[in-house]
Amino acid sequence: TPMKVKLVLFSALGYFVLPVDAIPDVLTGLGFTDDATVLATALGIVGAHIQEPHRIAARRLLGLPETQAANPSEA
Repeated sequence: TPMKVKLVLFSALGYFVLPVDAIPDVLTGLGFTDDATVLATALGIVGAHIQEPHRIAARRLLGLPETQAANPSEA
C-alpha cells in the first residue's frame, strides 16, 4: 500500500475520532457535511489504488462468488 494512501486513511480516521471539527456536528443539516467530504475524498483516493487482485482476495475472504469479467467478443 503506497504511503500516500496510508496517510489519507489515518488522517481521515483521525478526523473522525478527534472531537474538533471544521463544522460542529450539532448544527442541523450542516454538521456532518465536512465529515462526508472527508469520507468521500478518502474513498476516492483509496479506491483508485484498489486493483482486481485486491477485489478477488476480498471476495474470497468474504465468501462471495467471484465475478467473471465480461468478454466483449461474447456479447
